[in-house]
Amino acid sequence: MDSLINKIDEFESDLRNALEFKYQQFYGEHWQQVLENNTFSQMSIREFAESYAEQPSYPLDRIQTLVYLLFDFKIELFFIIELDMGLYNHLIYNLGYDNSSIAENPYILLRRLSLDQTVIVKSRILWERTMNFVYFLETGVKLEASGRKSKKAKFFKLIEENQWSFLLDYKDYIEWFDDKLRTPEVHKSSTLRKAFQGGSHPPSEKVDAFVNIIMNVFWRNMLSIIKGNDPPVRYWNAGIANL
Repeated sequence: MDSLINKIDEFESDLRNALEFKYQQFYGEHWQQVLENNTFSQMSIREFAESYAEQPSYPLDRIQTLVYLLFDFKIELFFIIELDMGLYNHLIYNLGYDNSSIAENPYILLRRLSLDQTVIVKSRILWERTMNFVYFLETGVKLEASGRKSKKAKFFKLIEENQWSFLLDYKDYIEWFDDKLRTPEVHKSSTLRKAFQGGSHPPSEKVDAFVNIIMNVFWRNMLSIIKGNDPPVRYWNAGIANL
């Protein structure tokens, strides 16, 4: 366990150094205060590992795999919230454009669509990371598609009647995200290309909702469950109403 804690501390230290570099550039002398109030910086994998090790209901031999799954999870989250989302301001809004004027400049519109595609694909990767973690936590086996049953279908079946059922509240949104955004961009005719040609643009709040669910619901509930408590956050509907 000590060796694993050391690996966690090294990982978290590297992420912390990355955050400090960014926040010093953006916030000057106030960077420490801003960073300490940053939700991402408060997400502690060490807290998870130590809480998990204290729970007799979870097999200890799963802990290393779970920690590495959280490494993948947290890096993906960093990509989105600490890198990609900031580019919207840097490349678009700080130049004086807003949502009503972006379409008037084809280059700026393509900038936004490129960023949207990045966030769409990475958000879906983040959901894969989330499913992989929860499934292994509860079963001790890797989540894989089987026959005609997708990973997503197996995951939702698993959580129907346990403490993870709060994630079922977001099933409709996840299906919408896959059908309207992720699948067209990766496998079919691009939704974003249609937006460039004058079609409706995917609302930014619906593109961003995946990350908001993870940040505001999943992580807090996950730690509570690991500690043997009920999930405290029941629903987050920002960006997912009226699909």
